Amino acid sequence: MRLQKYLACCLVLSFLSAALAEPLDTEYLVDMTADEVYQLEERLSALGYLSGEYDGVFDAETSAALESFQQANGLEVTGSADGTTLDRLNSADALSRQDYLARFANAYAQMTPLEKGSTSNDVLSVQRKLKEYGYFLGDPDGVFGDSTQQAVEKFQMVNGLTVSGVADGAVLMRLMADSPITWSAYLTEMSAAEGDTGLNVYALQKKLQALGYFTGSCTASFGELTREAVLAYQVDMRLEQNGQADAATWAALYAVNAADAASDALKTGDYGDEIRELQERLNALGFFDHEITGSYGYTTETAVRLFQMAANLPATGEIDAETLAQLTGDSAASMLDGIVQQRFQLMLDAASVDTQSAIASLANGLIGASFGSADDELYPGYAFVQYVCVAAGLPVTFPEDLIRMADLQVETIKAVDAGDIVAFQSASADTVTIQLAIGAGDGKVICTTESGGWVVLSYMDQMEGATIYCWDAIDGFGE
Repeated sequence: MRLQKYLACCLVLSFLSAALAEPLDTEYLVDMTADEVYQLEERLSALGYLSGEYDGVFDAETSAALESFQQANGLEVTGSADGTTLDRLNSADALSRQDYLARFANAYAQMTPLEKGSTSNDVLSVQRKLKEYGYFLGDPDGVFGDSTQQAVEKFQMVNGLTVSGVADGAVLMRLMADSPITWSAYLTEMSAAEGDTGLNVYALQKKLQALGYFTGSCTASFGELTREAVLAYQVDMRLEQNGQADAATWAALYAVNAADAASDALKTGDYGDEIRELQERLNALGFFDHEITGSYGYTTETAVRLFQMAANLPATGEIDAETLAQLTGDSAASMLDGIVQQRFQLMLDAASVDTQSAIASLANGLIGASFGSADDELYPGYAFVQYVCVAAGLPVTFPEDLIRMADLQVETIKAVDAGDIVAFQSASADTVTIQLAIGAGDGKVICTTESGGWVVLSYMDQMEGATIYCWDAIDGFGE
């Protein structure tokens, strides 16, 4: 069964947070018998908020369903069966999940995008909200200029939206009708120190590398070389010299004219005719098999990384001067070249448990991001899994690469480890669909939704009627 459809990022994130609710406090169990809980679950199931069997036990799943119901019906989101919630749940006016999604879709479709050059009270409202959440530093004036565009881009980056600088429906809904991640919370979350690993460390290394402070490989591991780079940057920026990527250091790295402005490289978030020409060139060389949009997103970054691997360049995913020179040269590496294909196959064969660990870390850091609708109908989830694998150093160029790797049939979901590539094969009357995902451990996978391509954390036991295969680097490869 394919994943359920979520219509926008704010809806995905809110339902996702509900699905991952912490174990309940005993206060939620007060004055509710097993029969009453059973009736509660039965009603939530009828309205579409609770799936699977229910047993009269008020557990985390019941609370998560209640949170979803409360949000959809405009109630305080507590996950508790309070009197107000029960009254609304049992009333004829209770909004089902399907009706909520329909209303949400209508509201989303009616929103008019705001972009650079726009002048209106709507722009003023957006600026005030962006300022409230720490993204906009100027005085709201109703004029959508450079500073507003930069604030929107930062908001999109942090809140898992496509970085375009345009305040479209997804931005407006997330900004106005949801509880978005604030800039200060993001900076704190990104903090890292020596010994840490993860996507935040990888992003730190990339930022410092672009500024010329970090000369090593971006490994997502915070070691002595990274600490020295942070210290050097803190000295130059007159920050506290603690060698840690704290919130103040990250704020400086993201400030105007910092890392992004210091580098002339083309990167994710850029857009325009120059990006369109580069996509056409990558397409001609066999690295980019998607719509030519002029927007530098995840699929473009993946194609750039693949080209850099083929050309023996650092696979940064950004087009610097050296990458551009080789990309536009007469002897540019091509996927049609047998030597390139052979090299890629050797890299796939050499994958190790370290690669698996990197895949798990990268995938987890992308929850909430969007990969659009770039997937083949037969291989939903491919664009996301390909991006993570390529970013971890595996040159996956076609869905068949992943299918060949994920060839171990899984008898129990507990056999799937974090970082495993997972394939859910399901058949209908006339076709076979293979949903691709990445194992997250504990019976969960990280995957994209069918509509919108939002990256979510899902439970494997919800993939009904599917035969499960996985790639296990721990058993399949050596150190």
